[in-house]
Amino acid sequence: MTTSNVEALSCPTATLAFDGPPGAGKTSLLAALVPALGDRCVFFSEPNIKLANGPQAPIHPGTAAHTLWYLRSERLRMAVLPSCAAAYNAELVLLDRNHLGVLAYCFATRHPDAIPYSKALGYYSQHIAPALPDDMRTVILQIEVEDSLRRRGRHPTHPRWQQWYDPDLLERMSVFYREHAPELCPRPPLIIDTGPLDRDAVMTIVATELAAAGITLPAHVATADPQPPIDGAFAIPYNATGGAAVLGNPVTSAFPYRDGQVQMFQLGSLYRVGDRTHPWNPLKTTLFTEAAS
Repeated sequence: MTTSNVEALSCPTATLAFDGPPGAGKTSLLAALVPALGDRCVFFSEPNIKLANGPQAPIHPGTAAHTLWYLRSERLRMAVLPSCAAAYNAELVLLDRNHLGVLAYCFATRHPDAIPYSKALGYYSQHIAPALPDDMRTVILQIEVEDSLRRRGRHPTHPRWQQWYDPDLLERMSVFYREHAPELCPRPPLIIDTGPLDRDAVMTIVATELAAAGITLPAHVATADPQPPIDGAFAIPYNATGGAAVLGNPVTSAFPYRDGQVQMFQLGSLYRVGDRTHPWNPLKTTLFTEAAS
């Protein structure tokens, strides 16, 4: 990210984060918005510890170490978010989850090795909250547990996702998003109960929120195909990265993005320029290294 890139930003940016329990529709919203906006936006897929490597990877295995990785990832991402937006000369920064996701997990889990919610909240208060952009807008998508399970077919497609189908965990996450999450946002969030709404209705509400921030969507934002195929150009990198066990299933077809092509998946995105393909990460590796403190 060069000084010239930062100076090139000629329009104010808005930051919009989507969060909520599994199945509420946040990834589907992002999958519709990013292809429609193209280079007007820079986007972050859901943080994925399986894509971390080198100094960014957790040193120790276990739930607590992994949770700490997600907390630190949010700290680092929030710290560089304004300069990242400027470097890409983007009108809009879109995030699939922010700090609420890891806090919701700490609140809801009963895993014996988990970081207690009180400690995670303390980390948030000390390290993440001070770095949150004052103008960050948050959309919390709510959904009833039964609707969440029904939308996702009731059973995970991979054993790794089993805990996200636990009705008790989902109920506690719903309590977190309903009773605690709003006070952990830099400004009052937009809360949408997506259960009784179709995707077009949810998109209309989101478009109104963006309009309030000065961002106008195209006249028609196509609803993402719920089961797009893996594009041939991304099939080998997808499998080499770990396939569905790491990236989940596709949520978009391949589309042009920032001098290359992107295909978005449930838990990450692949970016291809020329003959090189790698996971999309707007934060360059040198920016995604925590300074000693």
